[in-house]
Amino acid sequence: MLARALRTARVGFWLGWQVQSNWTDPFLFFVYSIARPLGGTLILVFMFYVVAGGRRGPMLDFFVVGAALWPVVVWAMQGLAWGLLEDREHFKTIAYIYTAPVPFWAYLVGRGLASAVVALPATVLTLTVGTAVLRVPLILSPDRLPALAAAFLLGIAGLVAVGMTIVGALFLISGEAWRLPDAVGQGLYLLCGAVFPLTVLPGWLQPLTRLFPVTYWLEAMRRILLPAGAVHSIPGLGDRAVPGALLLATGLWVLVAGLAYAAGLARARQKGILDASTGY
Repeated sequence: MLARALRTARVGFWLGWQVQSNWTDPFLFFVYSIARPLGGTLILVFMFYVVAGGRRGPMLDFFVVGAALWPVVVWAMQGLAWGLLEDREHFKTIAYIYTAPVPFWAYLVGRGLASAVVALPATVLTLTVGTAVLRVPLILSPDRLPALAAAFLLGIAGLVAVGMTIVGALFLISGEAWRLPDAVGQGLYLLCGAVFPLTVLPGWLQPLTRLFPVTYWLEAMRRILLPAGAVHSIPGLGDRAVPGALLLATGLWVLVAGLAYAAGLARARQKGILDASTGY
């Protein structure tokens, strides 16, 4: 069962990569992959300097790391949803893929991971520009690399879980289904401390922000990449507690994703709308 799921995820990854990158030559695709997110980050940096009156402080480091990691959040989380919607709405192949003797969920995970890989060049380039031009004091010492790799992979698992939860809802939505992944992404951008600490949010809203693995992933990555004394999104949480919170939140969302996926799929099959497109 596990071997079949891994093979299916690998095929889904290959197909997702072809869909994302096969529309042009490799050089133009690379330029496109880095130009849009890097341009968006630079716009935010200019806005930061305008608001800060041209002053540079530790908040800029917080800002740049969050902006650099956000494309991974969007592409990994929404990649699963886009994979489902493309197969259902555009290619009209969801019925054939679902009835094939492969785990459909593993196929969608592969599609999401392919989208996450597309976002990586922009993340790496943004961090490089932040270090070279904006003097962001990133720490990439060998002793921190294992923690960095573990936090990154755990964060990807959490993002895939959130994406699979969205898929569970999309099984039951045909009209305007394309809007849901973007709406969730925009909500998480506000709630998960992407470019500002959670402490600036209203007190009644802050407990909600701690329900998402994205919150702890961004916090863990900042604490690994930035030196001591950097701005924290959750200052009341110690450095050793953040990875534990990330692991717990990811585990809970994996459970939620499994339940949402199974319930949405069962209901869609019951109602006969699994392949119902927006024009249905």
